Amino acid sequence: PNQLLMDDPDIAETADYLFMESTYGNRDHRNEESSRQELAEAIHYSTKNGEKTIIPAFAVERSQEIIYTLHCMQRDGDIPADLPIYLDSPLAVKATRIFKGHPEFLDEETQALIAKGEHPLETPNLRFSESVEDSRRLNAMQGPAVIISASGMANAGRIRHHLRHNIWRPGASIVFTGFQAMGTTGRKIVEGAKKITIFGEDVAVKAKVFTIGGFSAHAGQSQMLDWLSNFKNPNMRVFLVHGEASVQDEFAKVIRERLGFDAYPAEYLEEVTLKPGTEPTMAIDEAKAWPTVDWDYMLGSTDALVAEFKKRLDDVRGKPWVEQADVRDRLLKIQEELTRLNSEL
Repeated sequence: PNQLLMDDPDIAETADYLFMESTYGNRDHRNEESSRQELAEAIHYSTKNGEKTIIPAFAVERSQEIIYTLHCMQRDGDIPADLPIYLDSPLAVKATRIFKGHPEFLDEETQALIAKGEHPLETPNLRFSESVEDSRRLNAMQGPAVIISASGMANAGRIRHHLRHNIWRPGASIVFTGFQAMGTTGRKIVEGAKKITIFGEDVAVKAKVFTIGGFSAHAGQSQMLDWLSNFKNPNMRVFLVHGEASVQDEFAKVIRERLGFDAYPAEYLEEVTLKPGTEPTMAIDEAKAWPTVDWDYMLGSTDALVAEFKKRLDDVRGKPWVEQADVRDRLLKIQEELTRLNSEL
C-alpha cells in the first residue's frame, strides 16, 4: 500500500473508497527490540528448566523471520550459542531453502550480512526435520531446544504433536508470534485455557505462554492510522473488511474521531455496490451469512443414536471384557464432551 501511494500520489488526494484491514485495530505491537527481549525471556525460561520452547509459526515468511531473529540472538549472546533449533515443517523447510537460494530478493540489511559471510538462515545449530520420523524423534528427545512448527494457530499440522508432548510441562514455554483467530487452539491457549483438547485427549496447560505481536505481518493501530492519514479526500469512505467484529467496530470509531473519515465495518458475506456520484448500497443474504441451526433435528438425531445403542446393549454385554471396556471408554469420552459443552454454555 505504501508503494502504491508513492507510485501514484494522486490516489491519496482523490480516492472515494478505501478497503483496508483492521486485525489489530484496537492495539499496537511492541517494537522490534521489546519483541526480541520477550522471545529471549521465553527461551531462557524453558532452557533453565531443561525443557523446550515451542513456537507455532506460519511456514512461509514467519518461520524464516523467526530463524533470522534467533540467528541474531545467538550471535549477540542473547540466548545460548549451542541451543539447538529445529524447523519441523516440510513446507517451511522448502520455503527456507528458496529464501536461501535467492538472496537477491532479500532486503539490504540481510544482503549486507551475507556479503560479510554471515547468512542468517544458516545458523550452525539450525536443523531441518522433514520426515515423520524426524518429527517424532523431537518429542522423544530430552533437554532444551527450540522447535518451530506449523501451523501458526496450532489448529493443524505437526505443531499439535509438539503441544501434546510439551504444553503440560511446567518448565516449557509456548511462544505465539502471530494473530490467533477465534475458535483455534492457539486462541484458546492465549486466552488462558487451563486445558485443551488435542487428538481427542484433554491436556493440561502448564507451560508458560508468551504472545509476541512484534512479529506479526499485520500493522498495529498507530501504523494503520498513520498510513490512513495520507488520504486527503474528506468524503472518502473506509470499508473495514478483515478483523473480528468487535475490533472492527472499535477501529471504525477511532477512524471517525481522529481522522474524520466515514468508516464502515463490513459484515460477513455483505455485498456493497459502488457507483460514481451515488451512495453505496449494502446488501446481505442473512440466510447464507447466519444459517439457522435446526436444534430439534440435531437433538432428535442424538436421541435416535442413543436409542439404537440401547437396543444393542445385550450384544455389548456379550463381548469379552476388554472389548466392553473399550466401548465404555469411548462412551465416556462422548459424555465428557457433553459435560464440557454444558459447562461452557
